[in-house]
Formats: sequence, C-alpha cells, structure tokens
Amino acid sequence: MRKIVGFVVKTSLVLAIAMGALFSASAQSTGKTSTTIQLTVIVPPVLQLSLNFGDSGVAQINGYLGDSSPACGAGFAIAPNETIALGAARLVSNLSSGYSIIVQSANGGALKSQTSNSEISYNLLIGGVPVTRCGDSFTIASLARTMRDGTELPVSIALGAIPAGASSGIYSDNLLFNVSAN
Repeated sequence: MRKIVGFVVKTSLVLAIAMGALFSASAQSTGKTSTTIQLTVIVPPVLQLSLNFGDSGVAQINGYLGDSSPACGAGFAIAPNETIALGAARLVSNLSSGYSIIVQSANGGALKSQTSNSEISYNLLIGGVPVTRCGDSFTIASLARTMRDGTELPVSIALGAIPAGASSGIYSDNLLFNVSAN
C-alpha cells in the first residue's frame, strides 16, 4: 500500500511541476504558446505472499490423534480422509512471467508425533488445488496476474488413511512459504 501511495504522491508532484511550468511559460509571453508534456509512468514489478495463519511466511500446523483435545490446545482433530483448513495466503503479482509458490515442509509432507516416530502423510491444497510434492517441498506455478490488492487463496491439508500403528498424541509440521518469479 505504501508503494501505491508513494506512486500517487510522486505522480501528483510531477504533474504539479509540469502545470506550473506551463502556466509560467504562458504568463511570460503575450502570444499563444503550445507545450507538449510527455508523462512516463514506471510500474515496478510486484510479487508478494502473506499468510493469515503464520508469521513471516512460516506456519506451524498442529493436530491431535485420540479421543479428546489436549489441554494445550493442539489444534485440529486428526481423522482419516479429512480436509483441514489452515487459513489463507494473499498473493499480489503484476508479473507477466508468472510465479511459483514453494512450500517447504520440515517433515517432508507429514505430521510427525511429538512423542513417537509415528507420521501421518498429507497433501497440501492452495486455492483448492492439490499442490505437487517433490521431496520435502510442495510447488504450484501460475501465470495469472492478480488484482491490485491481491488474491486470497485458501490453504488446507488433506489427510488420507491414518496408519494402523499411529500412536495417540500431538502431531505437527512446520511449513515455510515462498514465492518466486518464473
């Protein structure tokens, strides 16, 4: 938003100077004067991603497996074949080359038990679209520009079957969200 306000202020200043020069020139001469003003506007490239469920692009997701929620407020209940909404990512882009959103998972796309070696795999969805996983990262690419104030993309995880040997308790993963130009 600061960039837009700065752009408007700079544009207004340039127009005020140009108009002042035009009025000054016509006030000094008695004949008719014609002046051509050429305005050039440079729009800088913009590519930003912010989350409403994490700080500085980092989100910790927590769930619990078992009969009841632990007293520490561990987050969502883990159940087979459930989709859990995490929040939303706001993307702002004016790039014609497109962009890629890359999400790195600390546990390679799995919720990991805090007390045992149990893991529960999940798929990541951004904007309702399953994101391709390669190793410990998820990547989605797009060529779409956004409106000036951006596009809100819902972010969720989709669980599959819960492994038979998964122990009760708290499961978590840390996700790091990045966006880069294609």
